[in-house]
Amino acid sequence: MNLGKYGSYPLPAGVRRSFGVDTAGQLADQLGVKGEITDDLARDAETAYAAYNRGDLQAVREFLTTKLGVDDAVADDAVAKLAAS
Repeated sequence: MNLGKYGSYPLPAGVRRSFGVDTAGQLADQLGVKGEITDDLARDAETAYAAYNRGDLQAVREFLTTKLGVDDAVADDAVAKLAAS
């Protein structure tokens, strides 16, 4: 994924611990995210992170699969890692 200006965006501590990466670009590479990020997609990512903070992991999974094109199995694994943190 081409993250442009968002590639070096530092991830929150819980996400860094869950995935062992420091930046949005590293996480996108690890998850196999497809496409190009836009400002709207970045806002959607912030909304998904807010859902994660509220414990709504289904919203996170939906963001990964519908907005980022992540495979279902990868999304399930990502959600499991977040739930364990």
